Amino acid sequence: MAAGAKSSRNPDRRALEDSVRGAYVLVDVEPSEQFHSFVFREFPLAKLRIYDIAIDPVVIHRRAQDIMSDEVVDNFLTTFLEGEAIIRQGTQEFSIGPGDLAVIAGGIPYSTQYLKPSRRLVARIPHQLFHDRVLGRNDFRFEASLLKDCGLVPIVVSMFRSLATQAEHLSETEQYTLAESFLELVGAVVRTPLKVQGRPHKSSRDALMRRVSAYLEENYADPKLAPDKIAAANGISTRYLHSLFRDSGTTVSRWIWDRRLKAAREDLLDPSLRHVRVSEIAFRRGFNDSAHFSRAFRERFHIAPSQLRQKAGGKP
Repeated sequence: MAAGAKSSRNPDRRALEDSVRGAYVLVDVEPSEQFHSFVFREFPLAKLRIYDIAIDPVVIHRRAQDIMSDEVVDNFLTTFLEGEAIIRQGTQEFSIGPGDLAVIAGGIPYSTQYLKPSRRLVARIPHQLFHDRVLGRNDFRFEASLLKDCGLVPIVVSMFRSLATQAEHLSETEQYTLAESFLELVGAVVRTPLKVQGRPHKSSRDALMRRVSAYLEENYADPKLAPDKIAAANGISTRYLHSLFRDSGTTVSRWIWDRRLKAAREDLLDPSLRHVRVSEIAFRRGFNDSAHFSRAFRERFHIAPSQLRQKAGGKP
C-alpha cells in the first residue's frame, strides 16, 4: 500500500470508527450494519492535499464541537468515483454520485451519508487560498453546493481523477504548475452558481469584455498599461471598465498583475530561457522593479523566482 494510506478491513468496530474519526478532520461516526471497511490515502499537491477514500455505508457528522476542537476551516472539493452519498450542510441537501462535483465549507457543520460502498476524491483547499484563488477574493457566504451549471465541470472532474493517480509521482515544480491550473478551473466552476445576481449580462456587454480581454492579452507586458489607457483603447469610460471587471470577480490591476506573474512563471520554467536573468524576465513581462516583482511572485506562488528556477533545473 502506498505511503500515506490507512486501511481498515473488518476490524473491531470501535477501531474502525476511530480510523474514520481522525482521518483528515474531526468527525463523529454513525455506523450502519454494512460498515466493515475504510481505506484512506493522502497525497500532497503543492499547497493542496488530495484524499482518496473508500468507505462502506455510514453517516459522517462534522459537528460544531469538532470544528472548535481542530479549528479547521479549510474548504473541500469532492467528486465520487463510485457509490452514492447525500451531503447536508445548513439549508443545502443533495445527492452526489460518480461524475458529480461538489464543494463543502469546512468551517460549517455538515454530514455525509454514504448510501452504498463508495469511493470518493477530496481536495482540501486552505481557507485563505480558497478565498483568494477560488472565490476571487469575493466575500461569498456559501454552504455545500453541487456544481452542475457550468460546462467546465466534466473537465475539472477528469483533471481531479488524473491528479489523484499522478500526484505522488510529480516533482514539486510539477505539483505547483498543476495546482495552479486546477485552482483556476475550480474557481471558474465555483463562482458560477455563487455570483451575486446583478444586472443581466447582455450579449453586447459580454462581447465588450471579450474585446477588452483580447486587448489585455496583447498588451499586458506594457509597463505603462493602466486603466485609463485600456478604457480609451476600447472606447469606454474608466468607470465602466472597472464595472466589467468587478462583475468578473476581480479588478483591472489585479488581472494585469496576475497575468504578468503567470507569464514570468512560465518563462522561469522554460528551458530555452535558462540563460536569461530573473530580473530581465521581470522587466520583459512589464515589471519595473525586480525586488517588488520577487515579493509579489513569492506571495502569489509561495516560492521565490530563483528557487522555482532552481527546482526546475535552471540557473538563478
